[in-house]
Amino acid sequence: MERKPPSSIDDFVSVIQRRKYWILIPSVTLIVLGMLLTPLVPRTYKSTTTIMVTSQSVPSVYVKSSGESDGATRLEEINLQVMKGTGFPAIIEKFNLYPEMRKKASMARVIAVMRKDLSVDEVPDAGDGRGGILAFTISYVGRTPQQAQEVTKAVSQLFLDENLREGRNRTQGAYAFLTSQLNAASQRLAAQQATMQAFKMSHAESLPEQAQASMQTISQIQSALQTNEDALTQADKQRVYLQSVLNVKQNGSQGTAAPPPATPLQIELSQKQQELRADLLKYTPEHPDVIRLKHDIAALKVEIQNAPKASSPAAEIVAPQLTGPSMNDQLRSQLIALNVDIKTRQARQAQLEQRLAQLQGSLGGLPAVQTQFAALSSDYAEMQKNYNTLLERQQEAAMATALDQREQAQQFAIAEPANLPLVPFSPNILLLKMAVVLVGLLVGFLFALVVEIGDDTMHNSDEVAAYLKLPVMVALPKCKNIADATWATGTARSQG
Repeated sequence: MERKPPSSIDDFVSVIQRRKYWILIPSVTLIVLGMLLTPLVPRTYKSTTTIMVTSQSVPSVYVKSSGESDGATRLEEINLQVMKGTGFPAIIEKFNLYPEMRKKASMARVIAVMRKDLSVDEVPDAGDGRGGILAFTISYVGRTPQQAQEVTKAVSQLFLDENLREGRNRTQGAYAFLTSQLNAASQRLAAQQATMQAFKMSHAESLPEQAQASMQTISQIQSALQTNEDALTQADKQRVYLQSVLNVKQNGSQGTAAPPPATPLQIELSQKQQELRADLLKYTPEHPDVIRLKHDIAALKVEIQNAPKASSPAAEIVAPQLTGPSMNDQLRSQLIALNVDIKTRQARQAQLEQRLAQLQGSLGGLPAVQTQFAALSSDYAEMQKNYNTLLERQQEAAMATALDQREQAQQFAIAEPANLPLVPFSPNILLLKMAVVLVGLLVGFLFALVVEIGDDTMHNSDEVAAYLKLPVMVALPKCKNIADATWATGTARSQG
């Protein structure tokens, strides 16, 4: 018949009671065998060292290190450089790591296995509060405690050396880059300065700082124009008068009065007026020389007005008698001098008008020039600011480079040396022994279950009813508390 497996707790308890030896013997055998083989399982040992990130010796308010406040990023960069494995072959050869693999595989594969046995972790609660790391651990899993310790020491030294090298390279690279940028900024600043200087020279009279001076110059030129124009009018009248007198003399007319000769006061007045016009072209109306000349001119005018006029008949009679070649020559020389003076003043008038038009045109274009100059000045100020910033950063980079070269910047320092592990990292002996016990018990129960399923014996009335499908009339219970010998003796008596 086909035996059905146990399906209830009572069934399992019955099977255990009936097949206890099938459970105990295989289980004990496997457990003892497992315990004997446990020491033969390969063991690995893990050594760990702790490295602190020390602060630079010089306060950061004076010198800012290149590696300051880099935190996890800086550690990640150094970790990537070390894990490239450039320093691993020397460690592998020195400590004879993975000897069997080195015979069969390439060094790159051996290094890959070594990377798996290495681990770099941040120390919890060792941050600086700004995202920076103050400590981290380096661990290596080796075949012996001594090997794990020595390899951990060697790898930690790689981290220390890489930190120094990376810091120096960073500061030197930053200094070189900032120097090149500073030179380029200096060239741009010089070019902008030259552009501003050329603009100032080409618009010297239209710049904001020259506007007031240009207005004063225009006022002075206008005053000089008016003075020169008055002198031209006066000289032209004198020329017409002399020309008419000379014509009368040449025609032989008698009895007409000759032009009255200039008095010494009039000659002095004319000289003072010429000096005033010349000084007004050089000085402002408030200049002491200009004020003095104006005062002298006013005094001369008053003196000429108060002087007695030569209007007596004797003078009128004497003047017409002054005829002859000498009188004509004087008139001609005076006329020639007047013509020369008139031409000079006309030329001067044209120069003043041209200069006035130029200054007025410059003032007319002042808003556009001011806008252009303001744009140039703004660009120059921005370039100057950028140059100063680069100069400051270059100086900081130079000091940081000196700091790194003296090994006084932010460094790695070993806080806890690599320990010598006394307990295997793997396997876990306690868990291994528990696993051996569980496997032994499981195998024992499997043996008991197989034997139970293969046995066609019916052990109780339920099994009889289930397998034979017949009703059970009487079932005698098993007397569990009666010894087998007592049961055998009672049986013999009943038979006798």
